[in-house]
Amino acid sequence: MKESSPQRLARLLQLVRSLESDMGMATLSKAEKLLFTSLADLSTPANPEVNIEQIVAHPDLKAMPAPTMYKCLRDLQTKGMLEKIGTPRSGKYKLA
Repeated sequence: MKESSPQRLARLLQLVRSLESDMGMATLSKAEKLLFTSLADLSTPANPEVNIEQIVAHPDLKAMPAPTMYKCLRDLQTKGMLEKIGTPRSGKYKLA
């Protein structure tokens, strides 16, 4: 019997939650998850560093208030999921 669209969606969401748990992301806030996945989208193996201008311009983050974004960046660093590259004012980050 063929799965319905809602059933496929449910299975996909279960897979995503399982991956989040495996990666230690289950305890992140929605904003932290959104920022983390946006950074993953922006980084490449050839260029893993992402600057703050790229982060702010990401389509998924345009509606996120700047204070929330900076708090999430700080919190993701504290949780060991993100590294700040260069000087404190460089505005460059990479996934840990």
